[in-house]
Amino acid sequence: MNERVRVIGGGLAGCEAALQLASRGFRVDLYEMRPNKMTPAHRDGHLAQLVCSNSFKAMGKTSAHGLLKQELTMLGSFLLESAREAAVPAGDSLTVNRDLFSESVERKIADAPNITLHHEEVTSLEGDCPTLVAAGPLASDALTDDIFKRLGSERLHFFDAIAPVVETDSIDFDHAFYMNRWEKGETADFINCPLDKETYAEFVRKLTEAEGVEPRPYEKHELFEGCLPVEELARRGYETLRHGPMRPIGLGLGNNGHLWYAVIQLRAENKQKTLYNMVGFQTRLKWGTQKEIFTMVPALRNAKFARLGCMHRNTFIESPKFLDATLRLRPKLPCAQGIPPTWFAGQITGSEGYTEAVATGWYAAWNMASTILHGHADPLPDGSCIGALMNRLVEENEDFQPMNFNFGLLPHTEGLKMKKSNKKEFLANEAEQCVREWIATRKF
Repeated sequence: MNERVRVIGGGLAGCEAALQLASRGFRVDLYEMRPNKMTPAHRDGHLAQLVCSNSFKAMGKTSAHGLLKQELTMLGSFLLESAREAAVPAGDSLTVNRDLFSESVERKIADAPNITLHHEEVTSLEGDCPTLVAAGPLASDALTDDIFKRLGSERLHFFDAIAPVVETDSIDFDHAFYMNRWEKGETADFINCPLDKETYAEFVRKLTEAEGVEPRPYEKHELFEGCLPVEELARRGYETLRHGPMRPIGLGLGNNGHLWYAVIQLRAENKQKTLYNMVGFQTRLKWGTQKEIFTMVPALRNAKFARLGCMHRNTFIESPKFLDATLRLRPKLPCAQGIPPTWFAGQITGSEGYTEAVATGWYAAWNMASTILHGHADPLPDGSCIGALMNRLVEENEDFQPMNFNFGLLPHTEGLKMKKSNKKEFLANEAEQCVREWIATRKF
C-alpha cells in the first residue's frame, strides 16, 4: 500500500494510532514538536511521556479501568504491551517505570519501517493527506489557535495537577510500612505513611489555608473532578481526605489496635524503587509550601523530593458539536471544508485518563483505516467499553466536560437487581462477550 496519512502528536493516543495505522500498511508521518518546542508539563522530547501519574490504574476485570485494558489487549493495543513490559510492582494496578515505558514505545515506532518521525511543530490542519489529530491537551498555541478558529468554538479547558515524587532512602520507615490495600497482589508494593488524629487535623488546616501558585483560586469548573488538587479536596471538608486519597480502610490496624486514622500511600516510580510518588496528592501549591506541609507527615519529615507537584492547563474541543461516532470531524460541517479528512484522538477529545487516551488512539486509527480502505467506518458496538466511551464523547451535551470510562456508560439491563460487585461482574462479562463477537467477524 502507498497510502500516506499524518498523525499529529507523539503522546499516548498519537503513538497508538501511528502504530495501528502502520500495522495496516499505511505510510505514517508522525509529528511531535518536542524537544524543539516544549510544553509547560513535559520534561523532554521522548514519545508517550507520562506527565501526571505513572499508573494506568487497576487491572481487575471488575474495575472499569481493568475492563477497558482487557478490551484493548483483545484488540491488539501496542501501548498496553509496552506498559506491561515496563511494569513495576504495584499490587493489582498496572504501574510503569516512565522512562522504560517511553523507551519501549519509541523502539516500536523506530522498528516500524513505514513510520517516519518528524520532530516538528504542525501549525495548521491544512495538508495533503488524511490527518489524525492527537496533539493532546497541551498542543502548541499555533495549532490550537488554528483548530479553534476553524471550529468557531470557544476554547474549553480545565486545570490538571501532578503529584510530588519522594526519594525512597529519605523516608523514615520507623513511621511507615509496606502493604497493599486489602493485601492484594503477590508482594507488598505500596509504602504507607500513617497520621494520627492530631497530625491529620493540623495537616488539613494547613492545606486549607495554603497559598497556591495562582494569586486567586481557580474556578471550580476549570478543575477536573477526577484529578482534584489535594488542597481543593481538603477545602471540601475535614473528612474528605480520610474518605479519599488518605483513607485507612484495608490497611490493617494501627499501634492502638484500631484502624489508622489516616494514611498517605506512596507508589513506586521505577523498578529499582528508588523513587515513590504520593498517590492522589496532585497539587498546585507553591513548592516551598508543599515541602512545609508534606514534611508534617511523620514518615516524610526528612523527605527529599525528586519532583514537586505542579499544575498545567488542558485544552479540549467540544466533541459533541464537531465529531461523529468514529471521532471524525463531521465532513459536512463548514469547518471541515478545505482540509483533508480529519479525526481526533486523546485528551483533546474530552476523554480523560491514560488508558482512555490509548483507547481513543486505537479507535480513531481503526475507523480512519476502514474509511480509507473500504469507504466506510467500522465502529465498535455500544456494548463495548470503547464504544460506550465514544458515545459519551459525542452525544449531545450542553455542559460537556472530560470523563473517564466507567461502568455507568455501559448499557444496563432494565430491572436488573443484584449486589454491586455482582453487577460489575455481569456488566464486565457482557462487554467482553460483545467485543469477542465483534472481533470474530473481522480480521486482526
